[in-house]
Amino acid sequence: MKQISNSKIAAVIAVLGVLSVCISGCISQSGYEFVGGVSHPKEINDLLKNGTVVLFFWKNNCPDCDKMKPTLTNLEGQYKGTNVTIIRINIEQNAKNKDIGKNYGVTATPTTIVIRGDGAIAKFVGPTEENTLKSAIEDARK
Repeated sequence: MKQISNSKIAAVIAVLGVLSVCISGCISQSGYEFVGGVSHPKEINDLLKNGTVVLFFWKNNCPDCDKMKPTLTNLEGQYKGTNVTIIRINIEQNAKNKDIGKNYGVTATPTTIVIRGDGAIAKFVGPTEENTLKSAIEDARK
C-alpha cells in the first residue's frame, strides 16, 4: 500500500473544506460569505472592472426559477444605471451558457452568484429572498 504524505493529506482536506462551503451554496448560518479563488471567463472579468456582477442561472420548466424572476426584475430596476450588472443565463440555451454554469459549479437551478470586483463570489442555490440578494449585492459594492 502506498503511503501518502501529511502535506498531501492537508492539501486534500483544505480543498474539501472549500468544496463543502460551495456545495452548501456558499451560505453560512449567519447569511452568506464571499469565497475567492474562482476563475472567471473574460466577459465576466471585463464587467468586474466596472463593478459588481450578478449571474442568475435558470432553465425552462423550472418552477423555482419562475418564482425568482420577479425578484430579478425588481433588482434590475433598483440597480439600473449603477455599477451593478445583472445577467440572466438560461443554461439550456446553448453550450456556452452551460459551460459558464459549469465554471461556477452550477448543479441546480435556480442558482444566483454575486461577484465582487475582486472576483470573490457569494453563491445562492435555490429560491433566495430579495433582501438576502440585495444585502449581498450591497456588501459586494463596498
